[in-house]
Amino acid sequence: MDEVDTIHFPTTRDRATKQPKAILLTSYNTGACEGKNLGIAGYSHDIVAKLFIPLLSRWGEVVVVPDPHENLETAVREARERNLDPVHFSILPLQDVCLAQTAPNIVVPAWEFPDVPDHEFGGNPQNNWPATADRCDTVLVGGPFTLKALRKAGTTAPIYIVPVPTPKGYFEVPSWNSAQQMAFSYSAIELPQEIAPLPSINEAQAPVPYRTATRSRLKRFGQAVESRIRQAGKAIVPQSLYERFQQAFRAGKAAYRSARKPVQTSWDLNWNVKIPYHFSSKFELSGVVYTSILNPVDGRKNWTDLITGFLFALGDREDATLVIKLIASNPYAVETVIDYYYQREIPHRCKVIFVTDYLSEEQLQQLSQASTYYLQATKAEGNCLPLMNYLAAGRPGISPCHSAIADYFDDGVGFVVESHPEPSAWPHDPRLRIRSTWARVVWTSLVEQIRASYDLVKTQPEVYQAMATRARERMNGWASEDEVWNRLCSALDATVQGEDHNSISKKHESRAHDELRAHEEHRRVA
Repeated sequence: MDEVDTIHFPTTRDRATKQPKAILLTSYNTGACEGKNLGIAGYSHDIVAKLFIPLLSRWGEVVVVPDPHENLETAVREARERNLDPVHFSILPLQDVCLAQTAPNIVVPAWEFPDVPDHEFGGNPQNNWPATADRCDTVLVGGPFTLKALRKAGTTAPIYIVPVPTPKGYFEVPSWNSAQQMAFSYSAIELPQEIAPLPSINEAQAPVPYRTATRSRLKRFGQAVESRIRQAGKAIVPQSLYERFQQAFRAGKAAYRSARKPVQTSWDLNWNVKIPYHFSSKFELSGVVYTSILNPVDGRKNWTDLITGFLFALGDREDATLVIKLIASNPYAVETVIDYYYQREIPHRCKVIFVTDYLSEEQLQQLSQASTYYLQATKAEGNCLPLMNYLAAGRPGISPCHSAIADYFDDGVGFVVESHPEPSAWPHDPRLRIRSTWARVVWTSLVEQIRASYDLVKTQPEVYQAMATRARERMNGWASEDEVWNRLCSALDATVQGEDHNSISKKHESRAHDELRAHEEHRRVA
Protein backbone atom coordinates (compact mmCIF):
# COMPACT_ATOMS: atom_id res chain seq x y z
CA MET A 1 0.00 0.00 0.00
CA ASP A 2 2.85 2.36 0.83
CA GLU A 3 4.42 1.64 -2.56
CA VAL A 4 1.15 2.51 -4.36
CA ASP A 5 0.90 5.79 -2.48
CA THR A 6 4.45 6.69 -3.52
CA ILE A 7 3.70 5.95 -7.17
CA HIS A 8 0.51 7.96 -7.35
CA PHE A 9 1.40 10.95 -5.21
CA PRO A 10 5.06 11.98 -5.57
CA THR A 11 5.55 14.92 -3.24
CA THR A 12 9.26 15.41 -2.54
CA ARG A 13 11.26 18.12 -4.27
CA ASP A 14 13.84 15.55 -5.42
CA ARG A 15 11.23 13.38 -7.15
CA ALA A 16 9.41 16.40 -8.61
CA THR A 17 12.50 17.86 -10.22
CA LYS A 18 14.37 14.72 -11.37
CA GLN A 19 11.68 12.35 -12.63
CA PRO A 20 10.80 12.89 -16.32
CA LYS A 21 7.37 14.42 -16.81
CA ALA A 22 4.39 13.50 -18.96
CA ILE A 23 2.09 16.40 -19.80
CA LEU A 24 -1.38 15.03 -20.47
CA LEU A 25 -2.91 17.65 -22.75
CA THR A 26 -6.69 17.92 -23.08
CA SER A 27 -8.83 20.27 -25.14
CA TYR A 28 -11.93 20.01 -27.33
CA ASN A 29 -10.08 18.17 -30.15
CA THR A 30 -12.25 19.70 -32.86
CA GLY A 31 -9.68 19.25 -35.61
CA ALA A 32 -9.56 23.02 -36.17
CA CYS A 33 -5.77 23.00 -36.50
CA GLU A 34 -6.19 20.81 -39.59
CA GLY A 35 -8.90 23.02 -41.05
CA LYS A 36 -11.85 20.96 -39.80
CA ASN A 37 -14.94 22.23 -37.96
CA LEU A 38 -13.75 25.82 -38.11
CA GLY A 39 -16.07 28.21 -36.32
CA ILE A 40 -17.79 25.64 -34.11
CA ALA A 41 -17.86 26.15 -30.34
CA GLY A 42 -14.47 25.54 -28.77
CA TYR A 43 -12.38 25.48 -31.95
CA SER A 44 -10.13 28.32 -30.74
CA HIS A 45 -9.12 26.35 -27.62
CA ASP A 46 -7.49 23.76 -29.87
CA ILE A 47 -5.53 26.50 -31.63
CA VAL A 48 -4.28 27.69 -28.23
CA ALA A 49 -3.33 24.10 -27.34
CA LYS A 50 -1.27 23.80 -30.51
CA LEU A 51 0.58 27.02 -29.68
CA PHE A 52 1.49 25.74 -26.22
CA ILE A 53 2.75 22.32 -27.34
CA PRO A 54 6.30 23.41 -28.37
CA LEU A 55 6.88 25.07 -24.99
CA LEU A 56 5.30 22.24 -23.02
CA SER A 57 7.58 19.83 -24.88
CA ARG A 58 10.60 21.59 -23.34
CA TRP A 59 9.34 20.63 -19.89
CA GLY A 60 8.10 17.12 -20.50
CA GLU A 61 6.68 14.61 -22.95
CA VAL A 62 3.36 15.87 -24.32
CA VAL A 63 0.64 13.24 -24.58
CA VAL A 64 -2.57 14.41 -26.25
CA VAL A 65 -5.57 12.77 -24.58
CA PRO A 66 -8.42 12.65 -27.13
CA ASP A 67 -11.36 12.03 -24.76
CA PRO A 68 -10.49 12.88 -21.14
CA HIS A 69 -13.76 11.52 -19.75
CA GLU A 70 -12.83 8.10 -21.12
CA ASN A 71 -9.05 8.16 -21.35
CA LEU A 72 -7.54 10.57 -18.81
CA GLU A 73 -7.05 8.17 -15.91
CA THR A 74 -5.77 5.54 -18.32
CA ALA A 75 -3.23 8.06 -19.63
CA VAL A 76 -2.14 8.83 -16.05
CA ARG A 77 -1.61 5.13 -15.34
CA GLU A 78 0.26 4.50 -18.60
CA ALA A 79 2.57 7.46 -17.95
CA ARG A 80 3.52 6.08 -14.55
CA GLU A 81 4.08 2.63 -16.06
CA ARG A 82 6.69 4.33 -18.30
CA ASN A 83 8.27 5.92 -15.21
CA LEU A 84 6.97 9.40 -16.12
CA ASP A 85 5.49 11.81 -13.60
CA PRO A 86 2.08 12.86 -15.09
CA VAL A 87 0.63 16.36 -14.98
CA HIS A 88 -2.76 17.10 -16.52
CA PHE A 89 -2.72 20.31 -18.59
CA SER A 90 -6.21 21.27 -19.79
CA ILE A 91 -7.01 24.11 -22.19
CA LEU A 92 -10.74 24.20 -21.58
CA PRO A 93 -13.23 26.50 -19.86
CA LEU A 94 -13.88 25.45 -16.29
CA GLN A 95 -17.44 24.28 -17.00
CA ASP A 96 -16.13 21.68 -19.47
CA VAL A 97 -12.85 20.57 -17.91
CA CYS A 98 -12.46 16.95 -16.82
CA LEU A 99 -10.20 16.86 -13.77
CA ALA A 100 -7.79 14.00 -13.14
CA GLN A 101 -8.30 12.21 -9.84
CA THR A 102 -4.73 10.94 -9.40
CA ALA A 103 -2.51 13.64 -10.95
CA PRO A 104 -2.08 17.42 -10.59
CA ASN A 105 -4.46 19.52 -12.69
CA ILE A 106 -3.42 22.71 -14.47
CA VAL A 107 -6.33 24.42 -16.21
CA VAL A 108 -6.06 27.23 -18.79
CA PRO A 109 -9.45 28.93 -19.19
CA ALA A 110 -9.96 31.91 -21.49
CA TRP A 111 -12.60 34.38 -20.34
CA GLU A 112 -13.98 37.59 -21.81
CA PHE A 113 -16.38 38.98 -19.20
CA PRO A 114 -15.60 40.93 -16.00
CA ASP A 115 -17.72 38.47 -14.01
CA VAL A 116 -17.22 34.69 -14.01
CA PRO A 117 -20.08 32.23 -13.40
CA ASP A 118 -20.26 31.77 -9.63
CA HIS A 119 -23.13 29.30 -9.16
CA GLU A 120 -24.44 26.05 -10.57
CA PHE A 121 -26.87 26.19 -13.48
CA GLY A 122 -27.91 24.09 -16.43
CA GLY A 123 -27.46 20.93 -14.38
CA ASN A 124 -23.67 21.36 -14.39
CA PRO A 125 -21.99 21.98 -10.99
CA GLN A 126 -18.81 23.06 -12.77
CA ASN A 127 -20.55 26.23 -13.91
CA ASN A 128 -19.56 27.47 -10.47
CA TRP A 129 -16.15 28.65 -11.66
CA PRO A 130 -14.62 29.59 -8.29
CA ALA A 131 -15.52 26.19 -6.80
CA THR A 132 -14.21 24.35 -9.87
CA ALA A 133 -11.02 26.43 -9.98
CA ASP A 134 -10.37 25.67 -6.32
CA ARG A 135 -10.38 21.94 -7.14
CA CYS A 136 -7.44 22.55 -9.50
CA ASP A 137 -3.79 22.65 -8.46
CA THR A 138 -3.05 25.62 -10.70
CA VAL A 139 -4.97 28.01 -12.96
CA LEU A 140 -3.17 29.77 -15.81
CA VAL A 141 -4.73 32.92 -17.27
CA GLY A 142 -3.78 35.03 -20.26
CA GLY A 143 -3.53 38.30 -18.37
CA PRO A 144 -4.61 40.52 -15.46
CA PHE A 145 -8.19 40.84 -16.74
CA THR A 146 -9.06 37.17 -16.18
CA LEU A 147 -7.10 37.03 -12.93
CA LYS A 148 -9.09 39.96 -11.57
CA ALA A 149 -12.42 38.37 -12.57
CA LEU A 150 -11.55 35.08 -10.85
CA ARG A 151 -10.33 36.72 -7.67
CA LYS A 152 -13.37 38.99 -7.52
CA ALA A 153 -15.56 35.86 -7.58
CA GLY A 154 -13.65 34.37 -4.63
CA THR A 155 -11.28 31.94 -6.33
CA THR A 156 -8.50 30.94 -3.93
CA ALA A 157 -6.54 28.56 -6.18
CA PRO A 158 -3.00 29.57 -7.25
CA ILE A 159 -3.27 31.69 -10.41
CA TYR A 160 -0.42 32.52 -12.78
CA ILE A 161 -0.39 34.89 -15.73
CA VAL A 162 0.93 33.01 -18.77
CA PRO A 163 -0.05 34.65 -22.09
CA VAL A 164 -0.71 32.49 -25.12
CA PRO A 165 2.59 32.34 -27.04
CA THR A 166 2.69 34.24 -30.32
CA PRO A 167 4.31 32.25 -33.16
CA LYS A 168 7.88 33.31 -33.82
CA GLY A 169 7.16 33.86 -37.52
CA TYR A 170 5.09 36.98 -36.84
CA PHE A 171 8.02 38.72 -35.16
CA GLU A 172 10.02 38.09 -38.35
CA VAL A 173 7.47 39.58 -40.77
CA PRO A 174 9.10 42.45 -42.71
CA SER A 175 7.96 45.97 -41.90
CA TRP A 176 5.12 47.35 -44.03
CA ASN A 177 5.97 49.76 -46.83
CA SER A 178 3.64 51.75 -49.03
CA ALA A 179 5.07 50.43 -52.31
CA GLN A 180 4.55 46.74 -51.61
CA GLN A 181 2.18 44.61 -53.69
CA MET A 182 1.48 40.97 -52.92
CA ALA A 183 -0.45 38.30 -54.81
CA PHE A 184 -2.45 35.51 -53.16
CA SER A 185 -3.73 32.28 -54.71
CA TYR A 186 -6.75 31.19 -52.73
CA SER A 187 -10.50 31.67 -52.90
CA ALA A 188 -11.90 35.10 -52.18
CA ILE A 189 -14.88 37.30 -52.96
CA GLU A 190 -13.73 40.73 -54.08
CA LEU A 191 -16.23 43.58 -53.95
CA PRO A 192 -17.55 45.60 -55.66
CA GLN A 193 -17.87 43.40 -58.73
CA GLU A 194 -18.92 44.28 -62.24
CA ILE A 195 -21.65 41.66 -62.24
CA ALA A 196 -23.34 43.52 -59.38
CA PRO A 197 -23.46 47.17 -60.58
CA LEU A 198 -23.05 49.74 -57.82
CA PRO A 199 -26.26 51.82 -57.53
CA SER A 200 -26.15 55.57 -57.23
CA ILE A 201 -26.82 56.83 -53.74
CA ASN A 202 -29.76 58.81 -55.17
CA GLU A 203 -31.31 55.91 -57.00
CA ALA A 204 -34.34 54.08 -55.71
CA GLN A 205 -33.59 51.00 -53.68
CA ALA A 206 -32.81 48.04 -55.91
CA PRO A 207 -35.08 45.03 -55.52
CA VAL A 208 -33.81 42.37 -53.17
CA PRO A 209 -33.12 39.05 -54.97
CA TYR A 210 -36.14 36.74 -54.76
CA ARG A 211 -34.19 34.05 -52.90
CA THR A 212 -33.09 36.46 -50.16
CA ALA A 213 -36.46 38.17 -49.86
CA THR A 214 -38.30 34.85 -49.68
CA ARG A 215 -35.97 33.50 -47.04
CA SER A 216 -36.30 36.70 -44.98
CA ARG A 217 -40.13 36.53 -45.03
CA LEU A 218 -40.08 32.86 -44.00
CA LYS A 219 -37.59 33.63 -41.23
CA ARG A 220 -39.78 36.44 -39.85
CA PHE A 221 -42.85 34.20 -39.98
CA GLY A 222 -41.01 31.41 -38.17
CA GLN A 223 -39.76 33.81 -35.50
CA ALA A 224 -43.31 35.11 -34.96
CA VAL A 225 -44.68 31.57 -34.54
CA GLU A 226 -41.84 30.67 -32.17
CA SER A 227 -42.54 33.79 -30.09
CA ARG A 228 -46.24 32.92 -29.76
CA ILE A 229 -45.38 29.38 -28.66
CA ARG A 230 -42.96 30.69 -26.06
CA GLN A 231 -45.54 33.11 -24.63
CA ALA A 232 -48.19 30.39 -24.43
CA GLY A 233 -45.73 27.98 -22.81
CA LYS A 234 -44.71 30.46 -20.13
CA ALA A 235 -48.34 31.04 -19.23
CA ILE A 236 -49.30 27.41 -18.66
CA VAL A 237 -46.07 25.53 -17.81
CA PRO A 238 -44.11 25.78 -14.52
CA GLN A 239 -40.85 27.73 -14.86
CA SER A 240 -38.55 24.76 -14.18
CA LEU A 241 -40.36 22.58 -16.71
CA TYR A 242 -40.44 25.42 -19.23
CA GLU A 243 -36.67 25.81 -19.00
CA ARG A 244 -36.25 22.08 -19.69
CA PHE A 245 -38.48 22.36 -22.76
CA GLN A 246 -36.46 25.40 -23.86
CA GLN A 247 -33.15 23.52 -23.56
CA ALA A 248 -34.57 20.56 -25.47
CA PHE A 249 -35.85 22.89 -28.20
CA ARG A 250 -32.43 24.53 -28.56
CA ALA A 251 -30.74 21.14 -28.72
CA GLY A 252 -33.15 19.98 -31.41
CA LYS A 253 -32.68 23.14 -33.44
CA ALA A 254 -28.90 22.80 -33.18
CA ALA A 255 -29.08 19.18 -34.32
CA TYR A 256 -31.26 20.19 -37.29
CA ARG A 257 -28.84 22.93 -38.31
CA SER A 258 -25.91 20.57 -37.96
CA ALA A 259 -27.57 18.04 -40.25
CA ARG A 260 -28.62 20.74 -42.73
CA LYS A 261 -25.20 22.39 -42.87
CA PRO A 262 -22.58 19.65 -43.18
CA VAL A 263 -19.04 20.38 -42.06
CA GLN A 264 -16.69 21.20 -44.93
CA THR A 265 -12.92 21.48 -44.97
CA SER A 266 -12.61 23.19 -48.36
CA TRP A 267 -14.73 25.37 -50.58
CA ASP A 268 -16.41 24.44 -53.84
CA LEU A 269 -15.81 27.30 -56.27
CA ASN A 270 -19.13 26.51 -57.96
CA TRP A 271 -20.88 27.51 -54.75
CA ASN A 272 -20.99 31.13 -56.01
CA VAL A 273 -24.21 30.31 -57.93
CA LYS A 274 -26.00 30.72 -54.58
CA ILE A 275 -25.16 34.42 -54.23
CA PRO A 276 -24.92 37.33 -56.71
CA TYR A 277 -21.10 37.36 -56.56
CA HIS A 278 -18.39 35.08 -57.86
CA PHE A 279 -15.32 33.63 -56.22
CA SER A 280 -11.92 34.41 -57.62
CA SER A 281 -9.01 32.02 -57.23
CA LYS A 282 -6.45 34.79 -56.70
CA PHE A 283 -6.25 38.43 -55.71
CA GLU A 284 -3.68 41.15 -55.06
CA LEU A 285 -3.19 43.47 -52.12
CA SER A 286 -1.56 46.89 -52.28
CA GLY A 287 -2.12 50.33 -50.79
CA VAL A 288 -3.46 50.68 -47.25
CA VAL A 289 -4.80 47.27 -46.20
CA TYR A 290 -6.94 46.60 -43.12
CA THR A 291 -7.34 42.95 -42.12
CA SER A 292 -9.77 41.29 -39.73
CA ILE A 293 -10.02 37.58 -38.88
CA LEU A 294 -13.32 36.44 -37.41
CA ASN A 295 -15.92 33.74 -36.99
CA PRO A 296 -19.16 35.14 -38.51
CA VAL A 297 -21.42 33.14 -36.16
CA ASP A 298 -19.64 34.46 -33.03
CA GLY A 299 -21.91 37.17 -31.64
CA ARG A 300 -18.99 38.97 -30.01
CA LYS A 301 -17.26 39.85 -33.27
CA ASN A 302 -19.66 42.64 -34.28
CA TRP A 303 -18.77 42.37 -37.94
CA THR A 304 -21.80 44.44 -38.96
CA ASP A 305 -20.32 47.57 -37.38
CA LEU A 306 -16.91 46.67 -38.81
CA ILE A 307 -18.21 46.54 -42.38
CA THR A 308 -20.38 49.64 -42.28
CA GLY A 309 -17.81 51.58 -40.25
CA PHE A 310 -15.07 50.87 -42.78
CA LEU A 311 -17.23 51.72 -45.79
CA PHE A 312 -18.33 55.01 -44.29
CA ALA A 313 -14.79 55.85 -43.19
CA LEU A 314 -12.85 55.00 -46.36
CA GLY A 315 -15.45 54.20 -48.99
CA ASP A 316 -14.15 56.98 -51.26
CA ARG A 317 -10.47 55.90 -51.07
CA GLU A 318 -9.54 53.67 -53.99
CA ASP A 319 -6.23 52.66 -52.40
CA ALA A 320 -7.91 51.33 -49.21
CA THR A 321 -8.82 47.66 -48.83
CA LEU A 322 -10.65 45.73 -46.12
CA VAL A 323 -9.78 42.03 -45.96
CA ILE A 324 -12.04 39.87 -43.80
CA LYS A 325 -10.79 36.33 -43.29
CA LEU A 326 -13.92 34.36 -42.41
CA ILE A 327 -13.46 31.35 -40.14
CA ALA A 328 -16.36 29.05 -40.98
CA SER A 329 -17.00 25.48 -42.05
CA ASN A 330 -20.23 25.91 -43.98
CA PRO A 331 -21.32 28.26 -46.75
CA TYR A 332 -24.40 29.52 -44.90
CA ALA A 333 -22.33 31.47 -42.38
CA VAL A 334 -20.41 33.16 -45.21
CA GLU A 335 -23.62 33.78 -47.13
CA THR A 336 -25.04 35.66 -44.13
CA VAL A 337 -22.13 38.11 -44.22
CA ILE A 338 -22.31 38.62 -47.98
CA ASP A 339 -26.08 39.12 -47.85
CA TYR A 340 -25.61 41.76 -45.15
CA TYR A 341 -23.09 43.63 -47.28
CA TYR A 342 -25.33 43.35 -50.35
CA GLN A 343 -28.49 44.54 -48.61
CA ARG A 344 -26.81 47.65 -47.11
CA GLU A 345 -26.07 49.01 -50.63
CA ILE A 346 -23.37 51.42 -49.45
CA PRO A 347 -21.61 52.86 -52.52
CA HIS A 348 -17.81 52.66 -52.30
CA ARG A 349 -14.66 52.79 -54.40
CA CYS A 350 -12.49 51.06 -51.81
CA LYS A 351 -12.14 47.29 -52.02
CA VAL A 352 -13.67 44.70 -49.70
CA ILE A 353 -12.32 41.15 -49.90
CA PHE A 354 -13.79 38.16 -48.09
CA VAL A 355 -11.37 35.24 -47.81
CA THR A 356 -13.10 31.89 -47.25
CA ASP A 357 -10.36 29.27 -47.66
CA TYR A 358 -8.62 27.59 -44.74
CA LEU A 359 -5.19 29.21 -44.47
CA SER A 360 -2.07 27.59 -43.10
CA GLU A 361 0.06 29.38 -40.51
CA GLU A 362 2.49 30.42 -43.25
CA GLN A 363 -0.35 31.86 -45.36
CA LEU A 364 -1.73 33.76 -42.37
CA GLN A 365 1.68 35.29 -41.78
CA GLN A 366 1.89 36.30 -45.44
CA LEU A 367 -1.50 37.99 -45.09
CA SER A 368 -0.18 39.96 -42.11
CA GLN A 369 2.80 41.05 -44.22
CA ALA A 370 0.45 42.46 -46.85
CA SER A 371 -1.57 44.33 -44.20
CA THR A 372 -1.09 47.81 -42.82
CA TYR A 373 -3.39 47.51 -39.80
CA TYR A 374 -5.45 44.95 -37.91
CA LEU A 375 -9.07 46.11 -37.55
CA GLN A 376 -11.82 44.84 -35.27
CA ALA A 377 -15.02 45.99 -33.55
CA THR A 378 -15.36 43.11 -31.10
CA LYS A 379 -17.52 43.25 -27.96
CA ALA A 380 -15.48 40.92 -25.74
CA GLU A 381 -12.30 38.83 -26.00
CA GLY A 382 -10.56 36.28 -23.83
CA ASN A 383 -7.27 36.66 -25.75
CA CYS A 384 -7.77 37.89 -29.34
CA LEU A 385 -4.92 35.97 -30.91
CA PRO A 386 -5.14 37.65 -34.35
CA LEU A 387 -4.60 41.10 -32.83
CA MET A 388 -1.65 39.75 -30.82
CA ASN A 389 -0.17 38.24 -33.98
CA TYR A 390 -0.51 41.42 -36.00
CA LEU A 391 1.01 43.57 -33.27
CA ALA A 392 3.94 41.14 -33.18
CA ALA A 393 4.22 41.58 -36.96
CA GLY A 394 4.51 45.33 -36.48
CA ARG A 395 0.99 46.06 -37.68
CA PRO A 396 -0.81 48.49 -35.34
CA GLY A 397 -4.42 47.80 -34.40
CA ILE A 398 -7.69 49.68 -34.63
CA SER A 399 -9.65 48.12 -31.80
CA PRO A 400 -11.70 48.81 -28.68
CA CYS A 401 -9.66 48.44 -25.49
CA HIS A 402 -11.75 46.27 -23.19
CA SER A 403 -11.82 42.75 -21.68
CA ALA A 404 -8.55 40.83 -22.19
CA ILE A 405 -7.53 43.14 -25.05
CA ALA A 406 -6.65 45.76 -22.44
CA ASP A 407 -3.95 43.45 -21.07
CA TYR A 408 -1.64 44.41 -23.94
CA PHE A 409 -3.32 47.00 -26.21
CA ASP A 410 -3.56 50.78 -25.86
CA ASP A 411 -3.09 53.94 -27.91
CA GLY A 412 0.67 53.45 -27.93
CA VAL A 413 0.34 50.52 -30.34
CA GLY A 414 -2.80 51.45 -32.25
CA PHE A 415 -6.01 53.45 -32.41
CA VAL A 416 -8.42 52.85 -29.53
CA VAL A 417 -12.12 52.73 -30.45
CA GLU A 418 -14.41 54.03 -27.74
CA SER A 419 -16.70 51.49 -26.07
CA HIS A 420 -19.00 51.28 -23.05
CA PRO A 421 -20.30 48.39 -20.94
CA GLU A 422 -23.75 47.02 -21.67
CA PRO A 423 -25.66 44.15 -20.01
CA SER A 424 -24.84 40.66 -21.23
CA ALA A 425 -25.44 37.01 -20.43
CA TRP A 426 -22.74 34.38 -20.22
CA PRO A 427 -22.74 32.62 -23.61
CA HIS A 428 -23.08 29.11 -22.18
CA ASP A 429 -25.94 30.00 -19.82
CA PRO A 430 -29.12 28.45 -21.32
CA ARG A 431 -31.24 30.80 -19.20
CA LEU A 432 -29.58 33.86 -20.79
CA ARG A 433 -29.74 35.65 -17.44
CA ILE A 434 -28.10 39.07 -17.32
CA ARG A 435 -25.13 38.43 -15.04
CA SER A 436 -22.30 40.44 -16.60
CA THR A 437 -21.42 42.99 -19.26
CA TRP A 438 -19.66 43.18 -22.57
CA ALA A 439 -18.80 46.26 -24.62
CA ARG A 440 -20.97 48.34 -26.90
CA VAL A 441 -18.68 49.84 -29.51
CA VAL A 442 -19.26 53.51 -30.37
CA TRP A 443 -19.78 53.35 -34.12
CA THR A 444 -18.82 56.99 -34.74
CA SER A 445 -15.56 56.44 -32.87
CA LEU A 446 -14.86 53.39 -35.03
CA VAL A 447 -15.30 55.49 -38.17
CA GLU A 448 -13.13 58.31 -36.80
CA GLN A 449 -10.30 55.99 -35.78
CA ILE A 450 -10.26 54.22 -39.16
CA ARG A 451 -9.99 57.61 -40.87
CA ALA A 452 -7.29 58.73 -38.44
CA SER A 453 -5.27 55.57 -39.08
CA TYR A 454 -5.47 56.11 -42.85
CA ASP A 455 -4.44 59.76 -42.55
CA LEU A 456 -1.51 58.84 -40.32
CA VAL A 457 0.04 56.31 -42.66
CA LYS A 458 -0.51 58.58 -45.69
CA THR A 459 0.73 61.85 -44.21
CA GLN A 460 3.06 60.81 -41.36
CA PRO A 461 4.67 57.50 -42.35
CA GLU A 462 7.48 57.96 -39.84
CA VAL A 463 4.94 58.19 -36.99
CA TYR A 464 3.24 55.04 -38.30
CA GLN A 465 6.57 53.19 -38.36
CA ALA A 466 7.31 54.27 -34.78
CA MET A 467 3.91 52.92 -33.69
CA ALA A 468 4.56 49.68 -35.58
CA THR A 469 7.93 49.29 -33.84
CA ARG A 470 6.32 49.83 -30.43
CA ALA A 471 3.69 47.21 -31.26
CA ARG A 472 6.32 44.60 -32.07
CA GLU A 473 8.33 45.45 -28.96
CA ARG A 474 5.21 45.34 -26.79
CA MET A 475 4.35 41.84 -27.92
CA ASN A 476 7.94 40.67 -27.67
CA GLY A 477 7.88 41.55 -23.99
CA TRP A 478 4.41 40.09 -23.48
CA ALA A 479 3.88 36.95 -25.56
CA SER A 480 7.11 35.96 -27.29
CA GLU A 481 8.13 32.33 -26.82
CA ASP A 482 10.99 33.23 -24.45
CA GLU A 483 8.81 35.44 -22.26
CA VAL A 484 5.98 32.90 -22.09
CA TRP A 485 8.42 30.04 -21.43
CA ASN A 486 9.81 31.79 -18.35
CA ARG A 487 6.32 32.23 -16.91
CA LEU A 488 5.11 28.77 -17.94
CA CYS A 489 8.15 26.92 -16.60
CA SER A 490 7.86 28.68 -13.24
CA ALA A 491 4.18 27.77 -12.95
CA LEU A 492 4.78 24.14 -13.96
CA ASP A 493 7.64 23.75 -11.51
CA ALA A 494 5.60 25.25 -8.69
CA THR A 495 2.73 22.88 -9.39
CA VAL A 496 4.85 19.78 -8.81
CA GLN A 497 6.86 21.30 -5.95
CA GLY A 498 4.19 21.49 -3.27
CA GLU A 499 6.18 23.19 -0.56
CA ASP A 500 7.14 26.17 -2.77
CA HIS A 501 3.81 26.43 -4.57
CA ASN A 502 2.16 29.07 -2.40
CA SER A 503 5.15 31.41 -2.22
CA ILE A 504 5.80 31.24 -5.96
CA SER A 505 2.11 31.75 -6.71
CA LYS A 506 2.03 34.84 -4.50
CA LYS A 507 5.11 36.19 -6.24
CA HIS A 508 3.50 35.74 -9.66
CA GLU A 509 0.22 37.20 -8.45
CA SER A 510 2.04 40.23 -7.02
CA ARG A 511 3.62 40.70 -10.45
CA ALA A 512 0.19 40.35 -12.04
CA HIS A 513 -1.27 43.03 -9.79
CA ASP A 514 1.66 45.32 -10.60
CA GLU A 515 0.95 44.82 -14.31
CA LEU A 516 -2.73 45.53 -13.75
CA ARG A 517 -2.00 48.73 -11.82
CA ALA A 518 0.44 49.84 -14.52
CA HIS A 519 -2.22 49.34 -17.22
CA GLU A 520 -4.83 51.25 -15.22
CA GLU A 521 -2.41 54.09 -14.45
CA HIS A 522 -1.44 54.41 -18.10
CA ARG A 523 -5.07 54.67 -19.19
CA ARG A 524 -5.83 57.17 -16.42
CA VAL A 525 -2.97 59.44 -17.48
CA ALA A 526 -3.92 59.08 -21.15
